[in-house]
Amino acid sequence: MIESLLAYFSISYESLLVLIVTAVSCAILSPFLVLRKLSMVSDAISHSVLLGIVVAFFIVKDVGSPFLIVGAGLFGVITVFVVEFLSGTGMVKNDDAVGIVFPMFFALAVVLITKFARNVHLDTDIVLMGEVIIAPLNRTEFLGMDLPKAFVQMGILLIVNLLFIIIFFKELKVTTFDKGFAKLAGFSSVALFYALMTLSSLTAVTAFDAVGAILVVSFLITPGAAAYLISKDLKIMIVISIGYAVINSVLGYVISLLMNVSMSGMTAAVAGVTFLLTFLFNKEGLITAIFIRCKRKSELRLELFLIHIGNHIGKPEEIEELGLISIREHLKWKQADVDKIAKRLMKRELIRVDGEKNIYSLTERGRDRFSHICL
Repeated sequence: MIESLLAYFSISYESLLVLIVTAVSCAILSPFLVLRKLSMVSDAISHSVLLGIVVAFFIVKDVGSPFLIVGAGLFGVITVFVVEFLSGTGMVKNDDAVGIVFPMFFALAVVLITKFARNVHLDTDIVLMGEVIIAPLNRTEFLGMDLPKAFVQMGILLIVNLLFIIIFFKELKVTTFDKGFAKLAGFSSVALFYALMTLSSLTAVTAFDAVGAILVVSFLITPGAAAYLISKDLKIMIVISIGYAVINSVLGYVISLLMNVSMSGMTAAVAGVTFLLTFLFNKEGLITAIFIRCKRKSELRLELFLIHIGNHIGKPEEIEELGLISIREHLKWKQADVDKIAKRLMKRELIRVDGEKNIYSLTERGRDRFSHICL
């Protein structure tokens, strides 16, 4: 019993490692895909590569053949080329081209699977959702260690993606933000574009069997989109994107075990939730904007109260204008609002109550603040 539990936790732990290394491999490329507005293209790649897998399987007749990855990667690049060709004609918009190409390729792959490969491990449910929990069962020897095959493959791809970004960072940055300058500077934006798309395709293909198409799309898009809401600095975006990838993987892993649901599906759901929270609570987010607006409104009322006192203090009408009860009639506020704001100003030591005249008065600090407001 104990041995079986240890074996389960060992496999489960390795599933987390597969999730993290896959997520980070995708997250490194994610900011560039988001900034280049290629999110839907990456979605198309993650689905259309299935056709490459199916076609390659029909040729080699071996579901474990490395040629399946080659075929899938090739169809990922073909997808990008066809989308760019259609949108380049000017007769079809880029989004429309994506909507035409990837459903056609994916649907064709599903038809071929259901018709000719029913008894082969090319199940459409696995393709969509993946089975990362059983990924550690498919193992391989690497550097004298017995490791999950998916972990080794994604680890190698992580290194390749990282080296690509490090070596060509300047060129990628220039071609991403200023294609015109990149062309004048002699950077081959087309070559970099297809290199980026090829890596995205290989990343999607390699992660395909372990985590499924849905999670690949989530990993390729969501971390970069969330990072873009926090920072516009490209290097910081990449770091934040990787951070989101790790957090999403860990949370998806833990929650899926607690709820006994699909690990890939839960991780994709968590990625959506973390993006939504970022969208709502980042420095320019919806909830943050509402909070700031309410805070500014509150601060404005405090300043109006101070200005009213400052304008009438020491004047003949001060008793009428600044009376503890009568002031609400001149401010046109409710008494509860007057008491609330007066209490906040007293707490900040900006106003005080003049007991002799029974009116609100400014403290020394309050006079300085009033002078600053009126400048």
